Amino acid sequence: MFKALSPNILVADVEVSIAFYEHLGFQKLAQVPEQGKAQWAMLKDDQVTLMIQDKSSAESDLPFRYTNGQNAGALLYFDVENVEELRARIDGKALIVKEIHSTFYGTNEFMIADPDHFLLIFAEDKKES
Repeated sequence: MFKALSPNILVADVEVSIAFYEHLGFQKLAQVPEQGKAQWAMLKDDQVTLMIQDKSSAESDLPFRYTNGQNAGALLYFDVENVEELRARIDGKALIVKEIHSTFYGTNEFMIADPDHFLLIFAEDKKES
């Protein structure tokens, strides 16, 4: 039934977010507009796709988000290989919310916040680490 899930997160500055996610290993596949200040971008790393969109450009596309008095939050959970290598690669480039730790559900994981305070969890199955 489902083939993939590609989150589209709303950010304050698409270009700042592109740079942040490139530090994590993502590559930019596309941006709109192609020239000038980006309002939207698609990023990919292996089988994971992430879209980022300027908050202001989304107001007309997503009026519910702006009229219901709530700020829809998101926590992005990434299944990764070599969680310790990823943690070392982003050292000093992201706000670490929670350092690498073992969970009761069998992963080693850590949590960071992106420039717009979305929480990102990077988890590796203990059997793989």
